Amino acid sequence: MGHARLLLPALLLACAHAPAPAQTPPAPSLRATSGPVSRPTPITTPTDSDGDRVPDGSDSCPRQPGSLRDGCPVVDRDGDGISDRYDKCPDVPEVRDGRADGDGCPI
Repeated sequence: MGHARLLLPALLLACAHAPAPAQTPPAPSLRATSGPVSRPTPITTPTDSDGDRVPDGSDSCPRQPGSLRDGCPVVDRDGDGISDRYDKCPDVPEVRDGRADGDGCPI
């Protein structure tokens, strides 16, 4: 019993001088969230006022339906299949003989 009386105070002194256990960081909160904080913008289709399948942003004639090339109506006075807008000779047809270069003028 004499040893027990001495052992108890020695243990208490040793525990008092022992280093404190390492601090652990707090655990993160595990509560549920409803998704990201920022919401993405909805996808919208570009406007096409004249209905020619060319968006108004790239349609040269947004109020008149036209070709898919530029959105403008096809005007071809000489009937060679090249729009007057791109035809260098709008009153003279380009001959379709296999050598047409697409400028609208006869060779």
